[in-house]
Amino acid sequence: MQTKPPGEFEYATAAAAIASLHLEDINQQLADYWLSLWDGNELPARSTFNPAKVKSFLPSLLMFDVVLDRSVTVRLAGTGFAIVLGSELTGKDWLALAPDSHRTTRLHLFSTVARGAVLMAHRRLRLLTGQDFISEEILLPFAGDGHGTHQVLVHVNWKSGQAQKIASVSQVLGDPIDHKMVSLR
Repeated sequence: MQTKPPGEFEYATAAAAIASLHLEDINQQLADYWLSLWDGNELPARSTFNPAKVKSFLPSLLMFDVVLDRSVTVRLAGTGFAIVLGSELTGKDWLALAPDSHRTTRLHLFSTVARGAVLMAHRRLRLLTGQDFISEEILLPFAGDGHGTHQVLVHVNWKSGQAQKIASVSQVLGDPIDHKMVSLR
């Protein structure tokens, strides 16, 4: 496992950064679990993440392999994403799935998170029935693997049943309506 120089990260700074995002309850619960995995002032290792402890989150979780400033690949995708996008995402190039106009931004955002930041974004989702829904997504980094790959965990706060009612897949793949990045340093 890749080690960080002493003092590069501080747990208290990370916890304060996450608190500053004022996340919705479900994303805050996942962030709290992620914070519980820290080893002192070190980003958590991916190996400490136990999916069984966040079972209710699994349908709307994604895990990405990020090679800084080069690639973002879907490592694992929850079942909710297959419903929304109509295909399995595992193993797919996440950049290639984005609209051309969003690829550079997506690579930059994922690389920044992988280096030690948390990202929160919102998307307006037009539903086939009922009112539009503003989703909140959160991106959380794990420590690098020492071989150039960093894993990033993503959770979207879809409500049960909403995934089937989204009017357009492009709403999920393109630019969010807003985002906020906070450093963990």
